[in-house]
Amino acid sequence: MYQETYIDSLSIFLILVLVFCSISIMFEFGFRITRRFATSQISKAITPMATGLASLLAFILAISFSMAASKNDIRKQLVLKEANAVGTAMLRTELLKEPYRTQSHQLLSKYVDIRVVEEQSQRKLLVNQIIRESEQIQQELWKIAVKSHHHLSPLQSQLYIDSLNTVFDIHSERVNYGLRGRIPISIWITLALLTFLTIALNGVQVGAQGESRLLVAAIPFALSFSLVLTLIIELDRPVRSIIEVSQQPLIDLRDSLNNKPQADSTSL
Repeated sequence: MYQETYIDSLSIFLILVLVFCSISIMFEFGFRITRRFATSQISKAITPMATGLASLLAFILAISFSMAASKNDIRKQLVLKEANAVGTAMLRTELLKEPYRTQSHQLLSKYVDIRVVEEQSQRKLLVNQIIRESEQIQQELWKIAVKSHHHLSPLQSQLYIDSLNTVFDIHSERVNYGLRGRIPISIWITLALLTFLTIALNGVQVGAQGESRLLVAAIPFALSFSLVLTLIIELDRPVRSIIEVSQQPLIDLRDSLNNKPQADSTSL
């Protein structure tokens, strides 16, 4: 089940502001500390270390972004796979005899309906309810499959049961990738420490040069890091604020089921 963390409860825009302020404070900390001990030797010694840390931070950022982006792509693919799997199971209900055919058709239609939440603001509130109701329907579908097994040929039974198993498996994958497939906390801790050290060291480097910092350069510097970190956080969150995983395949399936009460049994 989904348990909302503190980060998940915050607006992504508030997270951006918090990250930007934190990075700015890191830079200012390094700048002010160094101004008290500014020498040309410090500036020369700091430059290669600042460059090395910046390269290491860029590497960790690239890994984190790649992990978050790949999980986001998997979530999109699973929505499409689920729509196709449920559609196939719906078609194969035509292999069943009555009353199992109608019962299965109605349950699968209900299954699609509860899994489509078009109002983004409602998704976070309904996610655990959707999981519970989906798994209840899966149990009912399986009971019907067991009851109807003796009335079907082995091939018909296998076709229908395989389609149900695919639906059940994709549900498990969506729960694991969508809700539990997060970037490990160890990577977040490493990323936070490297960001602090890199930004602070850049502040030290600027302060060691004996010149005042330029806001016209410092603000874009802090903002660029903030945007990248915030984007990674957004991609890693199960329930998004601005980057949504499109539900359109399931919406299209739901609309097609509403328009066609009975599937064409020849389209297996």
